[in-house]
Amino acid sequence: MKSKFESRGPTLDMDTCVENSGGNRFNMVLIGAIRAKEIKRQNSHSDRFDHTHPIVTALLEIQEGKIGMEQLDKIPKKK
Repeated sequence: MKSKFESRGPTLDMDTCVENSGGNRFNMVLIGAIRAKEIKRQNSHSDRFDHTHPIVTALLEIQEGKIGMEQLDKIPKKK
């Protein structure tokens, strides 16, 4: 059976990313966005240019279980 969510990347499995994000696609988007911003910030002063976009790198990290729900703690809370 084909996956409901297909990716253009051969190594990216969106179902696994969703499972590793607490089973919620919206959490996956938030986690990926937070991590992608961190990656972009870290590489902004680097002379090394990769062909992989920060969001793809972030999604691969979610898929591999390197990052997860703890990234949501980095969202500033309103008082």
